[in-house]
Amino acid sequence: MKKLKQLTLLMIIGLSFSMAVGCGGEKKDTKPVEEAAAATATVKLSGYKFNPTTLSIAVGTIVTFKNKDPEVHNVRIPALNIDENIEPGASWSFTFSTAGEFAVDNRMTENPMKATITVK
Repeated sequence: MKKLKQLTLLMIIGLSFSMAVGCGGEKKDTKPVEEAAAATATVKLSGYKFNPTTLSIAVGTIVTFKNKDPEVHNVRIPALNIDENIEPGASWSFTFSTAGEFAVDNRMTENPMKATITVK
């Protein structure tokens, strides 16, 4: 009788273990999924020019425009209804979420400052 109880107990333990493992009882990795960092690019407004004058980026890229000149500059992208002033030494960033080719200019200078940003 004692052996029968031990055998029954062992069978119950074995069955419980196999059910736990078979039903997902194994330990799962609970680390949070890390998001990939967004792509970035920089356009300098320096020497009264955009540098670079052409830029090709992926959709979702954050472009930072940095004014390195001693006076206020402007970033205007008519197709996106953007018209942003940037003080000397300051910067402004924009995330390009739409594919296309975008003309960029500065409406505050006598000499045209122009650039083209292609978003794929």
